[in-house]
Amino acid sequence: TVKTRSSALREILLTLGGVALLFAASQIEIPLKPVPITLQTVAVMLIGLTYTPRRAVESHVIWLGLAASGAPVLSGFAGGLTYLTGSTFGYLLGFVVSSYLMATLKEKFSLSSWKSDVMLCLMGTLVVFTLGVGWLSYLIGFSTAVVHGFVPFIIPGIIKAGLLCTALQIVRHYRRG
Repeated sequence: TVKTRSSALREILLTLGGVALLFAASQIEIPLKPVPITLQTVAVMLIGLTYTPRRAVESHVIWLGLAASGAPVLSGFAGGLTYLTGSTFGYLLGFVVSSYLMATLKEKFSLSSWKSDVMLCLMGTLVVFTLGVGWLSYLIGFSTAVVHGFVPFIIPGIIKAGLLCTALQIVRHYRRG
């Protein structure tokens, strides 16, 4: 039926919108080594707070699949298996897990307040850093991974989460009328 096709098209476009958001957010960066500061986490949190769990995972898997195939969709227009499995691999994996968990909890408990959004973002960020620093520790040692893969991201992460959650509340307020 027309309604079913329209719904399916909407789902596809939303998933591809997530892919486009992840790509665009990847290109806005402060080039630190071994892990740059980007807006990827904002995209991950936005997807986790607004998408269904399935759509969140689909968006991330397509984006990472494009990266694995060599498409320049990661930070600094990078792509390919070598880059994908480098120092940022744990963070990239954390993005998928984080957005899925955020979307699942948001859906299961019908969360929509600023406070619940902030708590979900903190939980999602913890997942990203746990997997990211874990992988980085494997490559360069735990202490160095914490110094270079966690500490520089604390303040920017808090700012990004606060601004995102505030912006979402403003959008929700205006959508309600």
